[in-house]
Amino acid sequence: MWAKILLLFFVFSFLFRTDYSFDQDLGRHLRLGEIILQTKSVPQTNLFSYTYPDFPFINSHWLFEVLVYLGQQTIGLQALLFLKVAIILLAVWLVLKVVPKNQYLLLPIGFIFLHTLRERPELRPEILSFLFTGATFYLLDRYEKTKTKLIFTLPLIQLLWVNSHIYFIVGLFLQAIYLVHLGYQHLRSHPKGVNINKFVADAIKPLGVIFLLSVMASLINPSGIRGFLNPLTFNQNYGYTIVENQTMFFLENIGFRNPNFLFVKLATGIIILSILIAFFKRRLLLKNLGLAGLGLLLTMLNVRSFPYLALISFPAVLENFGAAKSFLWTKMLISITAALLLIESFLYLNGSYYKYTDSDTNPRLEFKEGGRGALDFVLKNNLPQPVFNNFDIGSYITYRAYPKYRIFVDGRPGEYPKEFFQEVYIPVQYEPQKFKELDQKLSFKTIIFSHTDQTPWGKAFLASIVKNPGWKTVYLDDFMIVLVKSDVASQGDTLESIDLSKLDPAAYSYNSYISYLRLSLFLVQIGHPESAEKFARTGLSLFPQSPLGNTLFGIKKTRFFW
Repeated sequence: MWAKILLLFFVFSFLFRTDYSFDQDLGRHLRLGEIILQTKSVPQTNLFSYTYPDFPFINSHWLFEVLVYLGQQTIGLQALLFLKVAIILLAVWLVLKVVPKNQYLLLPIGFIFLHTLRERPELRPEILSFLFTGATFYLLDRYEKTKTKLIFTLPLIQLLWVNSHIYFIVGLFLQAIYLVHLGYQHLRSHPKGVNINKFVADAIKPLGVIFLLSVMASLINPSGIRGFLNPLTFNQNYGYTIVENQTMFFLENIGFRNPNFLFVKLATGIIILSILIAFFKRRLLLKNLGLAGLGLLLTMLNVRSFPYLALISFPAVLENFGAAKSFLWTKMLISITAALLLIESFLYLNGSYYKYTDSDTNPRLEFKEGGRGALDFVLKNNLPQPVFNNFDIGSYITYRAYPKYRIFVDGRPGEYPKEFFQEVYIPVQYEPQKFKELDQKLSFKTIIFSHTDQTPWGKAFLASIVKNPGWKTVYLDDFMIVLVKSDVASQGDTLESIDLSKLDPAAYSYNSYISYLRLSLFLVQIGHPESAEKFARTGLSLFPQSPLGNTLFGIKKTRFFW
């Protein structure tokens, strides 16, 4: 029991941190939840964008959106962060309940697998998928062992799941694995012949009926059969690549660094080893092969699925290894793992891990809204439309400014035609002439852009637009830049043009050294190295050991490899 408590504490330690959901999709989810409750219907078109307001889309998250909006209005956003942590911990606890008893390898293997939960710690629809995965897994395990009647709640769970998150299909896969496993076990236990009626009644009928009811429940969503098939078709219209939907290997090939990759690779090796050991010792269960394989398959498909190694594959791996005997080496391994786990938890909770990995994260439950200052400025000065914005910030603009402001694009590639990204959004950022032509067509008045955009086209656009005499920079912080047409800037009494070549860190008062380093990187990117050096030195004065800050001056500093 103490090992499970220690693992739960470890998960809590890295969940107790700054939440960046508003820099992702939370703002849009809140706005949609409000609209759904007001209109008593789920929007079927992209109503936030002025570019494609009638483009159809399938909303697989509407129930989550309603729940978070109601939560915001009743208990407040801060309480939702505590609820998020509680939900994820509950999901992990349910999975740990499935783990076989007397497992000496629980702590060392759990230490590796649970790292994968760090990949998606924000307040997203995924947290409900985590909970429903844990609940489904636990109920199926209880049914196999005790024939619990609670198994009949699975169709209800599936009904909630299909309307909360696109990963509802995981629940059906789990049921299918247990259905096949129990059928196969029944056949193996009757080698001299099987009574078909008894086989169906004992092994197939109960879980088979529940599986069919769960499939039927999955069809009860605003989009019907299209919503049911959405997990298989959602990216067919994608004209834009987003990190969370890419494979680990693709991201590594383009130089993307993610400390979770190490633990995914270790977990993958452990999964394969456990299957081989169980196979050669003749104790490989079909269930464990399916569970280990399902978690691994999801993880190989995209990085957003990393947590399913912990939520699905982890218990199967432990059962594959079997109950290891208590030798001296197992006791030493447990002691070493417990020490590492406590040390790492301490590094999360005192903030050292985040500082030495150049993260703006803090060890406290709070939301970070990177676009807040910029949107405050836009709304206060009533900046004119149409707005040109980048992919990353669109959802936050919707949260703060809809319906007054409509966006050019937001972070949903499936809700715009594929050609829009490939023939408009990306090319106009690469080529100033194409942006000029689009500007002549749409008559942009304001640009709202997150300068932390790491795409090559985003960097190219910013380096070009800040030098365009037709546009004036009127707002800049460590996350956002706002520009307006020159004629707009001259008309506003409160709009002062910012000379980026003379930007001074004394004009800012950030508590975090990361804020100054972000501005330094942005100034380097747009060709102002002198100003960039000032900001880098200011950042280093706050934290001289910063790996990134020292890299800017050609000094290599070590950082945590995990």
